[in-house]
Amino acid sequence: MLMRFIADMMLGRLARWLRLYGHDTLYGIEDDDEIVRVALSEGRIILTRDSGLAERAKKLGAEAFLLGSNSLEGQVRELMRFGIEFKELFPKNARCPKCNGPIRPVSKGEVRGRVSPTVYEKYDEFYVCQNCGQIYWPGRQWRKMVEVDRRLRGEK
Repeated sequence: MLMRFIADMMLGRLARWLRLYGHDTLYGIEDDDEIVRVALSEGRIILTRDSGLAERAKKLGAEAFLLGSNSLEGQVRELMRFGIEFKELFPKNARCPKCNGPIRPVSKGEVRGRVSPTVYEKYDEFYVCQNCGQIYWPGRQWRKMVEVDRRLRGEK
């Protein structure tokens, strides 16, 4: 099941990866009180490495996961123990790692002139963020994401 999170400022990399797995994840709010307010008003789970924020959030009725690890791999393992799923990496249900907007497949013709001629000629599969317009395709970065995904989920 895809979930809704709000990650504190210490968890930017994790926030981007959660988005790639399709989890609606807000990131970029610096004020702890605002994080709690948004979590409560939008039904989001707070992700934090700050024990004070986690305690305050829970006292106010917000759900919060206190993560201990500094590494992305460790954080993902902790979330898996909480029951968070990391099943289908980009693109099926993915959200934009930059802005959290939904991503949809687009025809090659829709990206003509918006990607380099080399990319346009080399690839036939494209996706675009419906919020910020960022375009994605299965290039070198995509292959690296798949490698990291395998490591995160304990595959070779």
